Amino acid sequence: SRMGDGVTRAYQQASALSLMPVNLVGVAISNAAFPRMTERLAEGRTDLFKKELRVVLRWIIWLALPIATTAYFARGYVVAFVKNGGDPLMAGILGALVVAILFRTVYHIMARTFYAQQDTKTPLYISIVTITLNVVLAILFTQKFGWGVYGLAWAQSIVAVVEVVILFSILQFRTPGIFTRSFGKALLKMLLASAGTSIVTYVIVQAFQLQSGDLSFMSTFPKFAVIVAASFAVYLLLSRLLKLREADPVIARLNKLLFGRLRR
Repeated sequence: SRMGDGVTRAYQQASALSLMPVNLVGVAISNAAFPRMTERLAEGRTDLFKKELRVVLRWIIWLALPIATTAYFARGYVVAFVKNGGDPLMAGILGALVVAILFRTVYHIMARTFYAQQDTKTPLYISIVTITLNVVLAILFTQKFGWGVYGLAWAQSIVAVVEVVILFSILQFRTPGIFTRSFGKALLKMLLASAGTSIVTYVIVQAFQLQSGDLSFMSTFPKFAVIVAASFAVYLLLSRLLKLREADPVIARLNKLLFGRLRR
C-alpha cells in the first residue's frame, strides 16, 4: 500500500489472473482424481495408487506448461482483457507470477496425495513454513533489494517452487518408487516441447503486438486467439514427435471434431 497509487490493485488483479489456470487445471483435475486415489489406498493397492498418481501428474504438468508459456509471452493480451489498453505494471507482475502458476497447479494434486493417505498435518506444516518464507522473501525483495511490487510476485513464485519440492521429497521418501525413470523422461520431454513452443509463441507475439488502438475486446481477442491456437498446435505437434501419450487423445478428439463430418 506504500508503493504508490494503483499498485495494490494491479497486484491483486494480476494475482487473480494467475489463479485462473490453477483453478481450471490443478484444482479441477485434482478434485476429480482424489476419490480414486483414496479408494486405491483403502483397497491396499499402493501399486495402482502410484500408477494413477503418475498419470494425473503427467496430465496436469502437460497442460500447465503451455498455459504458463502463453501466459508469460502473451501477458499483455491477458491483462488487456481486464483493463482496456493494457497495463504494463500488471503485465509485469503477471510475468513474475508465471512460475507460481505452474507450481501452484501441481501443488493441489500433491496436497491431495497426502490427504488420500489420511495425512492432513504434513501439508499444513509445510504451508506454515512456506508462508513464513514468503513473508521473509517479500520483505527482503521489496525493502533490501528494492524490487517493489515485483518482489512480492517473485516471492510468491519462489515459495511455490519450494512448497512443491518439499512435498515431492517427502512423498518419495514415504513411498519409494512413486516417481520412476520413465516419469522423469516424460517430464524432460514436456520441458523440451514447452521450450520449442516458447520460441514459436515469442515470434507470433512479436508479429501480433498490441497496438495503441487495441482498446476493445473485439480488437484484441482475434490476435490472442491466433497466438493461443498456434502455440497449442505447435505444443501438440512437438508432444507427438516426442511420443508423449498425452497428445494422442487430444489429437484424436480434434481430428474427430474437425474432420468427422467430412468423412461421413
